[in-house]
Amino acid sequence: MNERLKEVRKYLGLTQRELCSRVGLAQGNYANMETGTRNIRDANVKLICATFQVNEDWLRTGIGEMFIEAPNRELEELLQIFDKLTPALQKYVLSQARGLLELQNEKAL
Repeated sequence: MNERLKEVRKYLGLTQRELCSRVGLAQGNYANMETGTRNIRDANVKLICATFQVNEDWLRTGIGEMFIEAPNRELEELLQIFDKLTPALQKYVLSQARGLLELQNEKAL
């Protein structure tokens, strides 16, 4: 399972630090899970699967597809960029996104 865990992270284009930041795990513990020096707790499997829409059966056994649904690459990239912004810039991006949504809704009427 540790190799499949690494495969998911690499497929998503995330560093260990980025993945850990998204799921709330300590990077050292996660690194040990990827190398197989630490057992992967059931709770961590479920957390990673829920966060990244990973097929839990595939992660545990290698059977089936890697993802429940194909990941949205643009959304993943946006989240990665957003995570790297300062809090002030994150607020700005959110306000701009809200404005765009309002504009889209007005045009739909």
